Amino acid sequence: MQPATSIDPERVNIPEESWELVEVTEDFVRHRAPLERYADGTVVYVYRTQPKDLDGMLEDNRRLYDESSDKRFGDGRIVGRLPLNWLYQPENLTRLQDGDQDWLKWVLNNPDFKQFRTFRGRV
Repeated sequence: MQPATSIDPERVNIPEESWELVEVTEDFVRHRAPLERYADGTVVYVYRTQPKDLDGMLEDNRRLYDESSDKRFGDGRIVGRLPLNWLYQPENLTRLQDGDQDWLKWVLNNPDFKQFRTFRGRV
C-alpha cells in the first residue's frame, strides 16, 4: 500500500460528477474521486472532506460572541472555533505542526477571522 499524500482537491481538475460519496458523519461529508488507475487494477483516489453545516457553526459562533459582552475572560474559556477543513489546509497545518502558537493567536485576534470567535477580547 502506498503512503497517503496530501493533495488539494481544488487544485486538481476533477469533474463534479466524478466524486462519489464515501462517508457522512455528524460534522463532515467525505467524497472520493479516482485520480489514477493502474493496469493491475489499483486505483488511487483523492478525497474531499467538507463541513456538513459550516453556516450553522458560524451562526452559533456569532450568537456566543454576542452573548459574551458581560462575561469575564478566564482560564478554560473557549474563545473560538475553527472549521477543520480550514485549519487543516496545508499552509495552516504546517504552522500548527510546527507549534506556532503565535500564529494561532494572530488568527483569533485578526478581525478578518472574527466569524471564528466565540468570546470577546484578545487572546
